[in-house]
Amino acid sequence: MKEPFLYTCMIPYKCMIQVNEIHAASILTPQKFGSLSGHYDFTINPYAGCAFACSYCYVPKFPNAHGVHEWGEWLNVKINAAELIRKERAKIFGSRIFFSSATDPYQYIELKYRITRSCLKEMVNYPPRRLTMHSRSHLMLQDLELLKSFGKRLNVGISLPTDSEAVRQEFEPNAPSIKRRLELIRKLTENQISVYISMAPLLPCNPERLVNLVTPYTSKVWVDTMNWLEVMRKPALLDKYKEFFQQNRYERLAEEISGRFERRREWNEQKLSNEKLPQPAPLQLRLSLK
Repeated sequence: MKEPFLYTCMIPYKCMIQVNEIHAASILTPQKFGSLSGHYDFTINPYAGCAFACSYCYVPKFPNAHGVHEWGEWLNVKINAAELIRKERAKIFGSRIFFSSATDPYQYIELKYRITRSCLKEMVNYPPRRLTMHSRSHLMLQDLELLKSFGKRLNVGISLPTDSEAVRQEFEPNAPSIKRRLELIRKLTENQISVYISMAPLLPCNPERLVNLVTPYTSKVWVDTMNWLEVMRKPALLDKYKEFFQQNRYERLAEEISGRFERRREWNEQKLSNEKLPQPAPLQLRLSLK
């Protein structure tokens, strides 16, 4: 096993983090338990750690997410990821892959290493039966043509938990803006790539505006409430928005928004229709936060 290469890196426009270049033993994590089991065979995480450092992230609840530095201040780069994809190609071919479950594959360090890109280039040669890419980053558009080569096998989930840029900056200040994510969603849809929206966890928002932001592009969403409060990195925000997070009202709002869309579904191989979607009826439950 090669010794890891360690250095400090300034992520573009964001923050200083410690970067470790490592040689991973495997790139596939079997999904035998948890929320992804039954739907996916493996997850792929090209990085360990995530510089987006969203305050509500559930990953710090896992023991291997802890280190000398705080979550969001360190990153392990699996520089042999593409080699491992090639090595484990027999498992990948015809399987169901979620990419990624514990990091963002298009965080800004991808501009330097292109680990996600190199993995996708390998996977095209022995494609999975289903590939779900999950991100909140507009950098995905740099791989648009590569992603299109997966055809109907590909499904993309984009995180958009609020309509408020001010709220976004409070809960996930290192992540791309709402404007950039909407542009990403629009571009993917225009290129006939199936998109669903992840409102998980649902953050303080104007619910009707949030619904209207995404309905021109997709009718598929995944809505969930705030979980794992014990690892919430900014607990003061829960108090600031305690009216929004009041349990019964919060759960009703999540259910109301979810009910406006298709429930998170099994894989649908039909291409997105180019027909204009009808405007949604007004929400009955209004919990607007300006």
